[in-house]
Amino acid sequence: MLKQGKESKKFSLGISLKLFLAFWLVIITSVLISYLVTIQFRHSPTQEQANPQQLKLLNQFTLKLADKKRVKLKAIQSKFHHKYNQHLIIKKVSNNKIYSPRNRPWSKVKDYLKKHPLDNPVTVDFSFTKLTSSQPIIINGQQFQLFIASELQRKRFVSLISQLPFALRLFFLLTISFLSCWLLAKSFTKPLIAIQKASKALGNGELATRITTFAQRSDEFGDLARSFNQMAKQLEDNISAHQRLLGDVSHELRSPLTRLQLAVALAEKNIGNKAEQQKHLHRCETEVDRLDEMIADVLTLSRLEHSHNNFTVESVDLNALVGQVINDCQYFASSKKISIKLKGAFNDAIFGDSKLLVSAISNVLNNAVKYSPNEQDVTVELTQQNQQLHLSVSDKGPGVPDEMLTQLFTPFFRVADARDRSSGGTGLGLAIAQQAIQLHQGEIIAQNIMPNGLKVIVILPFLPSKEA
Repeated sequence: MLKQGKESKKFSLGISLKLFLAFWLVIITSVLISYLVTIQFRHSPTQEQANPQQLKLLNQFTLKLADKKRVKLKAIQSKFHHKYNQHLIIKKVSNNKIYSPRNRPWSKVKDYLKKHPLDNPVTVDFSFTKLTSSQPIIINGQQFQLFIASELQRKRFVSLISQLPFALRLFFLLTISFLSCWLLAKSFTKPLIAIQKASKALGNGELATRITTFAQRSDEFGDLARSFNQMAKQLEDNISAHQRLLGDVSHELRSPLTRLQLAVALAEKNIGNKAEQQKHLHRCETEVDRLDEMIADVLTLSRLEHSHNNFTVESVDLNALVGQVINDCQYFASSKKISIKLKGAFNDAIFGDSKLLVSAISNVLNNAVKYSPNEQDVTVELTQQNQQLHLSVSDKGPGVPDEMLTQLFTPFFRVADARDRSSGGTGLGLAIAQQAIQLHQGEIIAQNIMPNGLKVIVILPFLPSKEA
């Protein structure tokens, strides 16, 4: 158990790490590609005709400056911003020195003004602000150029991120992608680990294992969990049925074998008494016949449970087939002075396996004859209803308790063990019939008849052609 726990933990860590690295690599690659594409399509400043209002304001301000002999650049910038709620940017023409606010976004404006001499009045659109230029003027004996920039637009989150240093942006990217990918990997690995543990438990013989942690999810993992649970249930049912069948076979074989051993012992003990010896030898023969019948029925049932690939489809005249079965069963029924009567008929042939149909119908009919009182009738009725063929076999026997009707088709099921053994049955006839009918996509049911009797109904889908 300790070794299995270590293996499970190792599996959990391994698959989580692999998924995490895969997701992280994909996300980082996607982000980098998106970043490169964004750089290619980043907004470039565009020049357009000068804004008349801004240009008028700029001209008025330059005229005021022309009358002054000594001007402090920072002072007039501050006064202009306070009065007009706009920024005044000053460029010294001789050395391209730019006097502008020190906020990070203005660096793009400064770089642009250094590279592009704007001799004529224009307005430049920087996406986050608009800049209007003036004609060069003389301030403090030197040539300057003034620019009016509108107030910066409200910064969005993306803009704030873009203003951060590259190293800090990279750190945030790695941290956020790390956490996102780890959570995503964990959400994927939890169901996989649960399925892996359940599969191991199922392989170790724990047939009651089910996945309950995420079976209610509506995604593919939920579908996978429900499929696994369905598979596990079917496997548990099949193995339980085989174990029960094996136990039933062992139990059923023990009784005739015990009687056979007793009969052999009594025959050996009465070697000198010919009459007694013959009696016990006859008993041995009877028990051997019962063993042979039981083994044949078990093999037939096993073959039917695994004969899906050997199903032979042919055209079957059901009227003739039922008539043949009735004639065969009438031989045994005559010993009890029972008459088998046929009512109704089918108009069309159907497609199916004639041997399996004969086996199913004869088992049902023989069962009705066995449990019918002497000198009574057994009725076989053929009808067609809603694209289905109904074949019912009715007897006038004691019937079956209602709570046991559904168990009639269980292998080795007997309502009364002593009476069934006296009739020579193995308890497999109706189970064989059910398997044969189910291979034809049909159904077989049993119901009691008032005041007494049992009716077994075989329902087959009506297939008038091979294509259907």
